[in-house]
Amino acid sequence: MKKMTRTVRKKIRSKKGMTLVEILVGVTIVVIVFASTLGAMVTGYTTTLFNADENRSAVLNSSVNEIVLNTVRKARISDGDAALEMIDAMANYDPESATGSDTVGAAVMAAVATQVPEAVFVQPQDDGMGGYTADFSEGESYQFTILPEKQSSLSFIEAGKDDLVITGMTIKTCFESAKGSITYEAFIPYAK
Repeated sequence: MKKMTRTVRKKIRSKKGMTLVEILVGVTIVVIVFASTLGAMVTGYTTTLFNADENRSAVLNSSVNEIVLNTVRKARISDGDAALEMIDAMANYDPESATGSDTVGAAVMAAVATQVPEAVFVQPQDDGMGGYTADFSEGESYQFTILPEKQSSLSFIEAGKDDLVITGMTIKTCFESAKGSITYEAFIPYAK
């Protein structure tokens, strides 16, 4: 019995430490746990950055859209010719010589420039079929345009009533984010 207690005491007081295999197994477990945790943290952080950038772009996009919408709505554009005149003024806008300019196009461009100075106006292109399209370029981060002569229709639920067709302009804004382009549209009917 005495002999047995001495060997137990020797093993407890042994200063040998851990074997190489035990150390390797322990380090492997720690590395596996750390790598998976780190991967989840990096993915979460990246997603948060992408979402923040997309939200920032969406806010700027809707801000420019709202500025243009409110400025054009207050100008009470009555038809396609007046809209084209405004669009030409916007395309030819020069901030240096715009002091005291009283055109709607200059007002729109000045209002946008105060909120998003990097925003670029893209002149709409005639599609040859009586309509207009916007050719947003890849290299620009903040772009906007106004498409004249657009139609929107209002359908009635009641039988016997024809659809109401409304003509006006469409404002399109296109802003780049980390995940790609974000495009917003708003329709403004011509004032009667």
